[in-house]
Amino acid sequence: MAPLRHLGPARNSFLKAVVGYSASSHGASSLPPRPLPPMDSQLTLVDPTPPLSLVFSTNSMINATLSANGLARYTIITALQGSVTDLFDARTGQLLARIARNAIRADTISFVSTEGQETRVKLSKWMKRSKQPDGIDAHVIDTAVGQCFLRQHLEYRLALYTEFDPDSPVAHWASPDPAALASLPPTLVIAGSIPEAFHPQVICVFIIEELKMRMAEKADLVALGRAEAQSTPLARLR
Repeated sequence: MAPLRHLGPARNSFLKAVVGYSASSHGASSLPPRPLPPMDSQLTLVDPTPPLSLVFSTNSMINATLSANGLARYTIITALQGSVTDLFDARTGQLLARIARNAIRADTISFVSTEGQETRVKLSKWMKRSKQPDGIDAHVIDTAVGQCFLRQHLEYRLALYTEFDPDSPVAHWASPDPAALASLPPTLVIAGSIPEAFHPQVICVFIIEELKMRMAEKADLVALGRAEAQSTPLARLR
């Protein structure tokens, strides 16, 4: 995706952490195949950097402060009309991303580089629907380091994977019980291999999809309540 391509050092550090890639030994135009460890090796591929846990201040995907180790890192602010959601760096006040919901035109998402350059793209082009080999629906995000896949997860509710490792998520909701997200402020866990420059993309894809899921679940509950209300008089006549 275009907003990520200015992040040369962050891209290389991510690739090195995830797939052992080095820009000095590979061309920048293509991604290398993931190297396989020797069959007789006892090496365990463990990310030495601890994951980042971003704790939401409220149980909201549109207005919240995300903190790590008690310090505010990001702020999500939505206009009163609810049409624009901004993501800020809580430490510097810099605008990092903007989600614009339009009633007539297509929804868009914008990312702002460290140099202040803003790149806007249609949300449907940034988060493309896809059917995974196991039949589960997912959203595919094209980034400078390859494709990432966001999909629902039985334990984490939502989890983000890279094309290099479809089994181990690089970001997910932290909750022993996914139902707890309905009442408690969630925590977003991001793997240490993900550079900070990519955090805005990770945060945005989670809050966008989580908000959609909550709205769909609320609509299902309303429909169920109406169906039960309509069936009650019929049951009394029996």
